[in-house]
Amino acid sequence: MKKLTRFLGSFIFALALSSAAWTQSRPNQVVDQMIQALGGSAFLDVKEIRTSGRFFSFSRGGLSGGDFYLDYIKFPDMERTEFGRERNKSITINKGSEGWKIEGKKGTEPQSAAQSEEFLANFKTSFDYVLRFVIKHPQTTIQNLPTEIIDFKRTDVVELRDAAKNRIRFYVDRDTKLPVKMQIRRANESALQEELYGNWHKFQGVMTPMFVGRFTDGVKTMEIRAETAAYNSGLSDSLFAAPASK
Repeated sequence: MKKLTRFLGSFIFALALSSAAWTQSRPNQVVDQMIQALGGSAFLDVKEIRTSGRFFSFSRGGLSGGDFYLDYIKFPDMERTEFGRERNKSITINKGSEGWKIEGKKGTEPQSAAQSEEFLANFKTSFDYVLRFVIKHPQTTIQNLPTEIIDFKRTDVVELRDAAKNRIRFYVDRDTKLPVKMQIRRANESALQEELYGNWHKFQGVMTPMFVGRFTDGVKTMEIRAETAAYNSGLSDSLFAAPASK
């Protein structure tokens, strides 16, 4: 009888583990609805992104600067960001584990290994990368959390754990099915990174947040106000190539 009891206990425990694993790996309704609201296949098929507008930086929660920006992204791991006007333009280029910074008359400097690693860590936990690549990775788990109120909106909350054990949460507006907030806590860091999204517009069938607010441990660090957005416009690889040395 004791053996039977132990067997049944082990069997039920195994079923519970199997059920939990299946719950986390099966398609998630909140995520599916969010992807559809963002544009469905048009959103998922994006390979290139070009945006421009203004950004504002904050120090200790107060405005400390701002300028124009032009940003190019080419998946899976390339980004070029230009800051300022022509005469005083600053350019940052990243291509996988390589990176460079161009500072007007100062010339070009290669990024350190630590800077390139930080770029990749940020890029692979970014909104655009996570929703196109991380979600469908077989090692990513997804689970639903209790709902929360964000800016007077009831949101459904889903938590992802990627292969690197980074914790990523999306707070999805129950009415529009669009994300209100994304929260990231990397596995090797204690800091909590957050992005707030607003002023959504559609470009080429893809919903795009024209407002993004970034926070670290609840303190505002940046605000982005996009003015234009274009997808799959045929970006040349030369945009992300190592700058010619002078």
